[in-house]
Amino acid sequence: MEADAREIFLTTMARELHRAGIATDAIEQTLTEVARAIGVDAQIFALPTNISISVGPDWNQRTVNMRLEPGRVSLRKIALLNEIYDALRRGKIDFPHAAELVAEVDKRWPGLPAWLQIPALGLIAVGVALILGGGGREIFVSALIGLCTGALGAIATKVDIVARLFDVAAAFLATLIVAIFVRVAGPTNVYVSIVAGIVVLLPGYSLTLALHELANDFLVAGVARLGKVLSVLLALGVGAFLGLAMFPSLLSSGNVAPHPVSAMWWIVASLCLSVGLSIDLDARLRDSAWVLGACFMALLATHVLSATPAHNVSAFLASFICGTVANLGARYLRVPQAIMLVPALLVLVPGSLSYESVLFAFQENINTALTLGTNAVFAAIQLVAGLLLSQLLFPASTLRVRGISGRTR
Repeated sequence: MEADAREIFLTTMARELHRAGIATDAIEQTLTEVARAIGVDAQIFALPTNISISVGPDWNQRTVNMRLEPGRVSLRKIALLNEIYDALRRGKIDFPHAAELVAEVDKRWPGLPAWLQIPALGLIAVGVALILGGGGREIFVSALIGLCTGALGAIATKVDIVARLFDVAAAFLATLIVAIFVRVAGPTNVYVSIVAGIVVLLPGYSLTLALHELANDFLVAGVARLGKVLSVLLALGVGAFLGLAMFPSLLSSGNVAPHPVSAMWWIVASLCLSVGLSIDLDARLRDSAWVLGACFMALLATHVLSATPAHNVSAFLASFICGTVANLGARYLRVPQAIMLVPALLVLVPGSLSYESVLFAFQENINTALTLGTNAVFAAIQLVAGLLLSQLLFPASTLRVRGISGRTR
């Protein structure tokens, strides 16, 4: 039987959306809407490492199973997939051509070179160090850690063993750099320096996605992603443990208090974060302005809300604001939801708290470790609640699929 061009397009789009780092609940929702819009009777089952698509009536289905590695967020690919689907929706291309464009999206529009991760992670580290109240020493050492982590990541794209041990090696290298810096330059806030330097590795965003999937009854996917969160924390903890074994007095030397952050430095931090995240998330140059707006909005909401009586639920309110703006932008400004939502979430997520709890545990300060870990989970729950409420009031999809009439080209 000849394959249906619509089914080929749906399957190809599913694979590339997964590779673009879309959450599993969003993949299922988006693909179900796309299948309905193009007139395909399909059932979708997505996991972080697998997608199953069954096409046809319940008594006579054809099923495709795809085993995939967990995708890394690529704003470039998400934007391009939206443009291809829009062209199909408007009748500018047919289904075979659309499937070909989707399948070759990385070949036709290649992403940024891996070496750009080096300055990107350095800029992100500087931005986070500023937000956390780091002084000149903390900013310098966190930037150095970020640059080294970026270089290690670039090597990991070419060397498999480095890729497998990347989290362990990065945490060990960060601890080593801070220890040497403290020995040479004097007292430094160890927690600010390490957390800012490896912030892109912290699984706060994955924790938020896992709780979001669990809240939407995607139990298998949510539990699997929670397992990944724990494995990343374990790997980072092992790396930190190796470094602390070499410098056992390092944590006790982190006696430099954070500084108050003025409005000017918040602006500088948002600029550093937006440029760094634009590169790290593989955003197109034309989308960098939206990334800047998302970072600035998240920081502004956090800064303003922290000074109000609602500071205890500031994460919930900030998440609701960011989610609402992203959803409205997707509906009315034709900006893919992820371009404004993902950078904002990366600024809001409490990943640093969870890693600090690991460091305190190694210092045998179990009470502080448990408190910080609990705070991280509670903040992530607030973020998920804010996202769910924004999606309930102003629904939006990964692809712009609403209002599409079925096509059978």
